[in-house]
Amino acid sequence: MKPESQEPRADAAVPPGVDADAADLRRLGYQQVLRRTMGGFSSFALAFSLVSVTTGIFANFGPGLRNVGPAVAWSWLVVVAGQALVALVLSELVTRYPVSGYGYQWTSRLLNPHAGFAVGWLLLLQFLTGFPGVCATFADVLRMLWDVPVGNGPLTVLVIVGVTVVHLGGIRLAAWANDIGVVAELAGVAILLVLFLAVFGPGSSHGVSILADTTHHPGGHPAGLGSWALSLLMGAWCLTGFEAAADLAEETRRPRRVIPGAMLGSLMASGLGGFLLLVGFMLAIDDVAAVQAADQPLLEVLKARLGERGLRLVLGVVLVSILACAIASMAATSRLIFALARDRMVPGSAFLGWVHPRRRTPLFTLLAVAVLSSAVVLLLENLALITSVSATAGYLGYAGILGAALLATKAPPGMVEPGSFTLGPARLPIRLGALAWTLVVVAALTVPDTGDGRLPARATAVAMAAGLALYLGYVRPRIRSGLAGLPPASSGPPAP
Repeated sequence: MKPESQEPRADAAVPPGVDADAADLRRLGYQQVLRRTMGGFSSFALAFSLVSVTTGIFANFGPGLRNVGPAVAWSWLVVVAGQALVALVLSELVTRYPVSGYGYQWTSRLLNPHAGFAVGWLLLLQFLTGFPGVCATFADVLRMLWDVPVGNGPLTVLVIVGVTVVHLGGIRLAAWANDIGVVAELAGVAILLVLFLAVFGPGSSHGVSILADTTHHPGGHPAGLGSWALSLLMGAWCLTGFEAAADLAEETRRPRRVIPGAMLGSLMASGLGGFLLLVGFMLAIDDVAAVQAADQPLLEVLKARLGERGLRLVLGVVLVSILACAIASMAATSRLIFALARDRMVPGSAFLGWVHPRRRTPLFTLLAVAVLSSAVVLLLENLALITSVSATAGYLGYAGILGAALLATKAPPGMVEPGSFTLGPARLPIRLGALAWTLVVVAALTVPDTGDGRLPARATAVAMAAGLALYLGYVRPRIRSGLAGLPPASSGPPAP
């Protein structure tokens, strides 16, 4: 591998007055057609809102608490550490490949377009199944706050339509709406931390010793290895999506510098904030067994401490954070499809790769995501069958990217920006550790029987089989005939 100090500079030979980011993108084989307006905070906000720590904790607090008791907070930290390894690897890759399509692009350039499509399909499953689930969660929380006279399916479709309308206004409007949602979520998390750690915490009936309680429910016995494996899923379901900032690299100014900080910063902020929230909530529990037995354990804790009005305020903050998550999720989904379509890797590429000349956004891709998500919500009564795919496919996608980074030892050198993020000598052990971690999570998601007949594993297998059929019948012949794949100008990928 060529030393990074000797790799060509990404900002070299750019004439005065020429957009350096657009020139950089041309070196990767593409023209600047999307609007490049996002700055550092918007990139961070996109990643943070897709992690959506409040949404993740509210959705998964009950199963986590039941599996290993209040000690689930330590499981959260294990996930933070594992995901930090993944984020470090992805942060270095985006400095080499700041282009829409992130994992698909990275794997295609490190190995080949065949492997790139496989990883791209897994990541697409992650977002295409996650987005309608996020919108359905928004509808559920909305019903907790108000008696909405609309069925759950139609209400979710209305949410999807609203998010789509925001995106049709262009990336500026979508980023602005997402920024507001993230500011509200950060403020809400800060207020909750003050209340549960500084106000309620000192009067805890158990003190910090409650964090050593590993009682499994039902049964009241100490949690076993299987329960601890399942407890990882609270963090594993939540602490993903930070890499979506890389998917909007072509709409971010100075992406080689900005996006690594956005990904790592969003993960660390979410990881630390989530851990402190969990500690605060555990300190507020008086009777662990009673809370574990409740239908909605976290709502019981919040209502006991904040009252009905305080609970509604918290749910309002959660509602805003979910909406921001939905906006970010559609952004990531549409850009990944756009990247695949631009390289003619999916049916309907001529339409899906088209960018509106004035709004400079992939219009037909956004509409396709909206239509497909709405059909999923209206036609499938068991939405869990679809959303269960999201985390499993996402971690398999991580594993594919990490595997490509480890295998691509002979990739030709490319460009780096001076001062950009690098792992240096720690690159190999971090990549190995990150790959091992993702495989552990995939096992935790698929091996234990959670009483649903291993639904995530079965649903993901079906979705992967559909991708394999698409590859064999459509993608592989097109790649072999030269009709699909990376553009010729992108023949010099950076060293891994």
